[in-house]
Amino acid sequence: MKAYLLEEPNRSFAADDLSKFGVFHRRLPVAGADAEIARIKGERGYVEQDEVALSKETPNLETICAKFDKEHYHTLDEVRFVVDGEGIFDVRDTNDRWVRIEVDAGDLIIIPANKYHRFYLKSSKSIRCVRLFLNSEGWAPLYRETATEMSRA
Repeated sequence: MKAYLLEEPNRSFAADDLSKFGVFHRRLPVAGADAEIARIKGERGYVEQDEVALSKETPNLETICAKFDKEHYHTLDEVRFVVDGEGIFDVRDTNDRWVRIEVDAGDLIIIPANKYHRFYLKSSKSIRCVRLFLNSEGWAPLYRETATEMSRA
């Protein structure tokens, strides 16, 4: 994981820094991560999991990615354990600045419910992740109202 302020790329963030605005990160070995994922599921109440993969061969890849590359939030945590490939999460910190979090194989990231973020694939256009969910319905609804729009209300 590499994390930094988008407007100040030389200002890096460690996992402890991310936790100050609610984002959880842990580095796990890809082989043998099952026990740690099971522990996290138990601690945090996640009840379902699945696997999702995106690649250059994914039909309608650009359309799929366009759902996530704009600022949004979910009413439930977004949990991803990267098994293969790489991606980018931009997450707003407590000062309303974008923090870029580059993830690759072995990174577990939890973006808490109601935290504004966006997601991009890196140039490899490939990622495979285990997703964890708080309910059996799976995917949490996506909301596009931005933090800026919310502050005007």
